Amino acid sequence: MNKRVSLVEKITMLVLLLAPILWIYGKPGGWSYEVICTLPLSIVYFLVTFFNSNNGGLVDPLPKGLTVYFIYWAVLYTLFAMQLPISMIQTYLTFFLFFSTFKLEYFLKIYKLFALICIVFFFAQEITYQVSGVRISGILQFLPLHIDMGMSDFLGRLADSDRSSSFFSEPAHLAQFLLPLLAIELFYDKGKYHSYFAIIIGALLLLLRSGNGLLGMMAILLFLLPYYFTKRGAGKWLSFSAILLLIGIVGYYYINSDMGGMLLERQSELGSTYEGGNRSGFLRVWRGLYVYGDYSVLEKLLGCPNEATQLSHVYASGMQMADSAELYFNAFQKILLNTGIIGLGIFVFIIVRLWRGNSVCGKALLGSLVAISFISAIYMSHTMILFLVLAQSLKSVKNLSNYSPLITKPM
Repeated sequence: MNKRVSLVEKITMLVLLLAPILWIYGKPGGWSYEVICTLPLSIVYFLVTFFNSNNGGLVDPLPKGLTVYFIYWAVLYTLFAMQLPISMIQTYLTFFLFFSTFKLEYFLKIYKLFALICIVFFFAQEITYQVSGVRISGILQFLPLHIDMGMSDFLGRLADSDRSSSFFSEPAHLAQFLLPLLAIELFYDKGKYHSYFAIIIGALLLLLRSGNGLLGMMAILLFLLPYYFTKRGAGKWLSFSAILLLIGIVGYYYINSDMGGMLLERQSELGSTYEGGNRSGFLRVWRGLYVYGDYSVLEKLLGCPNEATQLSHVYASGMQMADSAELYFNAFQKILLNTGIIGLGIFVFIIVRLWRGNSVCGKALLGSLVAISFISAIYMSHTMILFLVLAQSLKSVKNLSNYSPLITKPM
């Protein structure tokens, strides 16, 4: 089914695609280029859609339950902070824009093209670094940085890193960008070279040595069994066994390589107790639970989106680990801290509704999203939007005959 894609839809999908890179640049201490591009467009689009609704009411494009979560979040913020929930409204408008204008087939075309550019540049960085010891920078130095760091210091940090990140600010962001495409290439795309592209993406994720990339990829690969179970043909189990053997061989040699050794050394950061020092694993995985533990019973149930109150709990729990990351929490912890057990229940409902009746590809995307939500600060971010909007779109096409081999029955 071919539908005409309007100019506005093309622009918004391009902004969603480039968001993790646009986020790097902007006014220090002010808005990033991501916000500068998204906010005016989302406001205008919402108002135009509202006034063109012909008194029939707006059609909610968000997954079931997500608008309820936004309303609950807004009410909590108003009660705890005694202010209008401006940031929540801005986030809702962004979600409304991207979910309203998303066209799966067109987005996948530009997604694959830009991903290919990023992948080629990544391997160029790796080759030049191995040959000359100098890594080509993917940072656009003629643009101001939005992050609180000078350009020379930022470039120096990237140059001193032992991992390339293409045009992104760090390897984890490149991994988050490519994970959905890995699922697409494995379970959805039926193009001539989709298997080769999936292998290249998998190899890049291994080279990145990013916890986000490896955990997200493992979650996606778990869906190979249900995917092959839905396929027809006598050779499907032979193919599955061959792929499983290949994954086992690659995994064995990777773990026993220098890269695998470096990755295993970082496991010491993942302990559930903080012993001092710079332990990024503890910061990403456990710290928020200590802060949540300092909440009152009512706050644990309802949540507390007031950042000033959250900071007080950070200090009360002894978790003031880094000045620049006082409110850095992974997505799972951020849901608990902002909206409590009730908000977490709403989010579980959202994931379950998207899961039921979705294709193997859609379920793989949701599984990967849940996995990296336990280690990465992607709460209400462009990364979360990318995973959710793709999962919802894949579910919406499950009844089309040309995608039937990928569809599973509703649970």
